[in-house]
Amino acid sequence: MEERNNIIINEIKKWQENKLLPDTYCQFLLQLYTEGEAPASDDGKIVKRSFIFRYLTKAFLSLMVMIGIFVLVLVMIYFTQVSPGVQVIFLFIFLLISLVGAIFYNKRNMLVSHLYVILAAFISFVFIIASANLMAPENTLYLAIGIITLCCIWIITGWRFKYHYLYIAGGTGILLFIALIILGRI
Repeated sequence: MEERNNIIINEIKKWQENKLLPDTYCQFLLQLYTEGEAPASDDGKIVKRSFIFRYLTKAFLSLMVMIGIFVLVLVMIYFTQVSPGVQVIFLFIFLLISLVGAIFYNKRNMLVSHLYVILAAFISFVFIIASANLMAPENTLYLAIGIITLCCIWIITGWRFKYHYLYIAGGTGILLFIALIILGRI
């Protein structure tokens, strides 16, 4: 049994050196066949790597980035005296960062992508409100069109990527908007 494992480990190392398999697959297989301890490196040290630990580390760092962006958005909107034009520009930059994060982590099927999607939805909503107030502060028609368009985008995106919470939020937003029209608030 030990001899068989050594043969498999040597083959995996050859696959990794010749790039026959992606490095992460080889690392996973090495972790599997060495029972959590990677084989000795060139200088004789035993390298321990846990995929779960690395995944959680990346998720934690990503979470810290998201919290940082969220705090920056809140501070910028509510606690600074930045002109509305600059606020819209910063919101757009933060929206792009959160969308890139959502796409990046969605391609890797990581759960962190959902947090980036929620952050992007929040920032896009604030962006629409700030943009409408910048363009026409007295006219609520621009705000109404922007919110309805955003809710439709949320519904389509939620349906396309199977984010149930996103199309529920979009549908709820449209229903609330219709209710406000019926009540005469808009």
